[in-house]
Amino acid sequence: MVDLVWKDPKIYRIRIELPRNPLKNLNIYVLQTPGRSLVIDTGFNNPECHEALWAGISELNLDLSSTALFLTHFHADHIGLVWDFVERGVPVYMGKREYEYSKKINAENIVGGMNVTFTQEGFPGGLQMRHIGESKGRLEIPRPGFPVNVIEDGDDLPMGDLKVQTICTPGHTPGHTVLYLPKQQLLFTGDHILFDITPNISIWPSVPHSLADYLESLKMVRKIPVRASFPAHREAGEDFYQRIDQLLEHHRCRLDEIQQTVIDHPGITAYETAGLIHWSLRGLSWEMFPYNQRWFAMAETLAHLYYLVDAQRIVRDVSGEFVRYYCWQ
Repeated sequence: MVDLVWKDPKIYRIRIELPRNPLKNLNIYVLQTPGRSLVIDTGFNNPECHEALWAGISELNLDLSSTALFLTHFHADHIGLVWDFVERGVPVYMGKREYEYSKKINAENIVGGMNVTFTQEGFPGGLQMRHIGESKGRLEIPRPGFPVNVIEDGDDLPMGDLKVQTICTPGHTPGHTVLYLPKQQLLFTGDHILFDITPNISIWPSVPHSLADYLESLKMVRKIPVRASFPAHREAGEDFYQRIDQLLEHHRCRLDEIQQTVIDHPGITAYETAGLIHWSLRGLSWEMFPYNQRWFAMAETLAHLYYLVDAQRIVRDVSGEFVRYYCWQ
């Protein structure tokens, strides 16, 4: 389904439905000017996304010889179909920090490194294997080696007279990048700001402060004048600044909740903590969570625990078989 979501410049949304996925849908945006077009993200590397994406592009009658592709970050639902564009001669752009991280640590290394960390933090080994079997992030990624034009933070994409600026917003991934049209005050937020759901903030190998990065990125973009924003999932909300405040408050409350859980259960592991705090997943108990959702919940719990340790609000004890957490005495 293709919708015109902004008239000047023309911005279209190709809405890709995701049955049986809690994200529910992907929003692929197409920014059109008389001389150039820009596609933002691609969808998963699967037949359903492929069919919906190219049906939308066909409906828009895009001239691929004057089209570029921008990837906001390296998650599979955003880069899965990148080779479709490469093989048609479409140049691909990606923020420098995100590209360098994805080149340095590929999907297998991320999973392997997080397996070691999760085991130390109390995540059951059997659940890890089930997650690996179910993970779309591993099964629906593109093959490696696609060519990328790396763009520096703050630089403009080649869109002729239309200024389209890149802004690095680390947090959801180490180099997540949004696109900003300063004259029109429009922002393509990728997964940095979502309105119906909160973006997952995980831990990443070699990235010590992912939650702190995310909170700082939220505060940074809050200073930008924005008339309308275009998120990568679900629907856009009317009040961009209110949504940022809600996300900041969400993480403040989550930090307080996790700290109180540690106070109430001295010596708790991260996995045990994840099972005791509140999650919005259709009212399911922790034991009923799908395996891949437990993985994401564990990664987000760890990001908050590490933030609390850095802030000296709790203590991390690595002396035993499992890492355990205590409050300050």
